Amino acid sequence: METLEAINKRKSIRAYKDEQITKEELDKIIGVANKAPNAGPFQVSVIQNKEFLSEINDKTKEFMLNSEGFMRQRASISGYEPLYGAPTLIVISAPEGPFSQINVSASATTMILAATDLGLATCYVVSPIAILTQLKDKLNLPEDFIPVSGILVGYEAPCDISSPEHEIPDNINFIG
Repeated sequence: METLEAINKRKSIRAYKDEQITKEELDKIIGVANKAPNAGPFQVSVIQNKEFLSEINDKTKEFMLNSEGFMRQRASISGYEPLYGAPTLIVISAPEGPFSQINVSASATTMILAATDLGLATCYVVSPIAILTQLKDKLNLPEDFIPVSGILVGYEAPCDISSPEHEIPDNINFIG
């Protein structure tokens, strides 16, 4: 797959088969984590333990139900699960700092495009971050690192929960 094809094919998938991705697929995805442009350190943690994923999912849903606005509305949908049944959650953490979110987002985007190129489904997630911050001891993070974002990875399954179509904004202008 060509780069532009992967970029245009990428979409957020919200239902996954109960089948783990292969070690080879995972190695290719995390192998590009450090290929992204960055201006500081970050840590990539891979979670594939079903019990730990279930704990993260359940605590995230409880957190969302006790929130306001979109998160509460989303978590209230019948059948909604925050991790969408994904067998792999890649968590990207960094120390607090002015470039941490940029570094993490660039790395996440690179891994998401690699997964798309491999024919895998992904979803960039932030809803589990508050829970992962509470569970950070289980992530074996370097001192002063906190979870910033996550990527769900797996094989796409049929989805019963609809999401609104994403409109492409008119947000490009030319100067000069």
